[in-house]
Amino acid sequence: ECDATGSCLEILPVVCPCAGAMGDRSPCVSSALWAMFALAAGSATAGATIGETQGCSPTQPPVWPEKFKIEQRKSPVDDPECKRGQCSDVITYYDWGRQANLIIDHTDGASKTMWDLELGSHKSYYFFPETKTCMPMSFPVGILHRDWLKDANFTGYSTIHGRKVLGYTKLDFIDYWADAEDCTPVRWTFHAGPGRFDTVGYYEDEEVPDESFFKPPSYCPHHSQEHVVDGVGASAASGSATDSEPLVEDSISLVV
Repeated sequence: ECDATGSCLEILPVVCPCAGAMGDRSPCVSSALWAMFALAAGSATAGATIGETQGCSPTQPPVWPEKFKIEQRKSPVDDPECKRGQCSDVITYYDWGRQANLIIDHTDGASKTMWDLELGSHKSYYFFPETKTCMPMSFPVGILHRDWLKDANFTGYSTIHGRKVLGYTKLDFIDYWADAEDCTPVRWTFHAGPGRFDTVGYYEDEEVPDESFFKPPSYCPHHSQEHVVDGVGASAASGSATDSEPLVEDSISLVV
């Protein structure tokens, strides 16, 4: 559905059915792209416990910390100055221990903000607090594993925003640049999809302001089945997709 301005009232996580005040369709596809990548890389499956990050190098890509907050500026690769008005401010809270990843994406000039809550139970919820609209989805994977950049190819040293960085690329999916000194993310760019993300602020070990941020709101369908147990995202149901929640494979062809 669309409102009078053409904004999406219900966001499908692969293709936004209409354009308008919310800008282009990029907020709709970010999470589906991450899910597709995690599925291809096997990065969201159970694995060995990862120790604390020991730095990075051309042969050792960065490993994400247990939890962090990152503030980013999202822009089209071919329009970094946002002259076409398709940019947004993005805040992400990643928490491996609680198996939750929250992306808050506010498009410039928009009257509402998209919240994308991804859980280790393989459920994602796309919702707009201002209009209390929500779309639940199921994916065959959970959140990205901390070492999802493992086996990435090194692309060389460069300078971004005055910072010396190491570049990596993986699976013809994403280019990623990390600070050469502390390995924190400086930029990443999807090969297909919502453009590039430039780091504005990065805060390791920072948690969500309130634990309710990692819970789907009451107006989301199936919200009562989702909860956090001992700090880990879980589902009271089996966690499998229902008929009304198609898996990401059903819509992969729509992304490209």
